[in-house]
Amino acid sequence: MILFIFTAFLKEYLLKPYNMKKLYFVLVLSFFTLLTNAAIHSISVNASAFAPASVNAVCGDTILWYWGQSGSHTTTSTTIPSCATAWNQPIGISSFTFAITVPCAGTYNYACTPHGFTGVLNVTGTCANGVPALSNDPISIAYPSPFSNKITIEFSEADLISIYNVLGEKIQTIALKDGQTKAEISDLDIEEGVYFYSLIKEGIIIETKKIVKN
Repeated sequence: MILFIFTAFLKEYLLKPYNMKKLYFVLVLSFFTLLTNAAIHSISVNASAFAPASVNAVCGDTILWYWGQSGSHTTTSTTIPSCATAWNQPIGISSFTFAITVPCAGTYNYACTPHGFTGVLNVTGTCANGVPALSNDPISIAYPSPFSNKITIEFSEADLISIYNVLGEKIQTIALKDGQTKAEISDLDIEEGVYFYSLIKEGIIIETKKIVKN
């Protein structure tokens, strides 16, 4: 029975190219989230509501909005904690997913600006999985976020930095010198979107974080 349901699910996605892209995005995002022991909370952006409209999350969790296959919408922050970064992202046929990692506890209110329906994230806990703003001893921090032409990554220890797209494809690897604690990367020939960087020490990934290019 479980196999039948799973097969039907895959057929539904394979028949629709934009759903296949969304499936890839969710699978890859799940992989990177597992590396940080965080959770993913999925929110469907439907014709007249976010579903669910209220989400309880823990600091460091990932919130993923995805298009409900009807209309053109946004997910737009309205009131958020001072430690967080505002967002305003279209959700529709040409931009069907968007994700953030909540950096701190508090209440995050957001809305669909064309239609006025709202949602809320209730975030608790303290960030212990490498979120830079709240961690007492972070391994790394990347700025500015989002970045345009250049991004700087500061870290306490690493041998390599690898950068991946949302499909898990490695875009670039930067070899670090002994004692190096900062890398300025300005030659990334990439499109706007969500990417990930991993810090690697002695062949082991010690931290993975999301970055956004605009």
